[in-house]
Amino acid sequence: MVLRSMKKRIWVDLLNPSHPLFFKALIDELEEDYDFQITVRQRAETIGLSDQLGLNAKTMGSFYDGKKMKTIGTVNRVITLFSQVEPFDWSLSFENSDCVAASRMRLKKSILMFDNDLKFRKNTGYIQFFENWVKLFANHIIIPKAAENVFNGFSRRKNIHIFNGYKEDIYLADYTPDPSVQASIPFDHYVVIRPEALNSFYVQQKFSLVPGLLSYFNGHEVPVVYLPRQPEDMKLTEGYEVFVPPTPLHGLDLCYYADAVLSGSGTMAREAACMGKPAVSFFPNTDFLSVDTKLIQEGKMMHSRDAMEIGEYVLSQKNEEISTDFKRSKQVKNEVLTIIKDILN
Repeated sequence: MVLRSMKKRIWVDLLNPSHPLFFKALIDELEEDYDFQITVRQRAETIGLSDQLGLNAKTMGSFYDGKKMKTIGTVNRVITLFSQVEPFDWSLSFENSDCVAASRMRLKKSILMFDNDLKFRKNTGYIQFFENWVKLFANHIIIPKAAENVFNGFSRRKNIHIFNGYKEDIYLADYTPDPSVQASIPFDHYVVIRPEALNSFYVQQKFSLVPGLLSYFNGHEVPVVYLPRQPEDMKLTEGYEVFVPPTPLHGLDLCYYADAVLSGSGTMAREAACMGKPAVSFFPNTDFLSVDTKLIQEGKMMHSRDAMEIGEYVLSQKNEEISTDFKRSKQVKNEVLTIIKDILN
């Protein structure tokens, strides 16, 4: 007779490229006391990074652009998760209505973490409204303090937990730079550029700054490591010189060894900012995530939609001495782990 483990079973669902690193940091600390199963959605480097980190994730569903296809894809994925995920006691996810919905359908409890309060502050149509509505069905919600004010309207809910820091701190806490990544990059010095997620519902400005940035850096002979989100992002590089890694590289290593990190979204810029590197967000909105606003106010990150202004800022930082200290990140990680353990117990 095979005895089943008496540990609680946790299901983790990965949607985006930042999720493998994020949850790997948590799982490593929790796996002694809990059994994990991991699923992953096919999007950009998410599967490749999951494999590199040894997460043994099972692929379920893909990402689709466009409102109609995204709606159909989300519904199909929720049904797939509901019917195919192995038995679990709790689910744990980040910015993930798919996981919350499937957990609810299975009558199981869910923990949802997120930092994109902009989705709750902007009316971007019925699809985003429905996703937000589903997320609020999570049994427990964990958010950074920077976004706390947005959720004052949900203060009647006793299951909203606040931590002091950023999600990027959680996987930066135990980060050790890997110098071998330099062998994969044909330059000693470079800037990293990741384009905007222009198909996201909450994005206002539907044009990319990437060609302007590439024009500036090519003109100043600054090598660029370019990280496309989707295959069509390569069209933005036509006529310019960029290096695209042939296989997924550890994003933190790219940040650590780069002269600067520029992102049209937020995660990579926040990673760089949290480790003390020159960080630029060219997020295509006039309104920002609260976590980005806080980093900008603290002088840890720059925001601009002007390619020349960004280029001049990056070049001005070239000879600045940079020191990285992860003590604060370790404190943030321990705080979040305490919250999760208290919930699960």
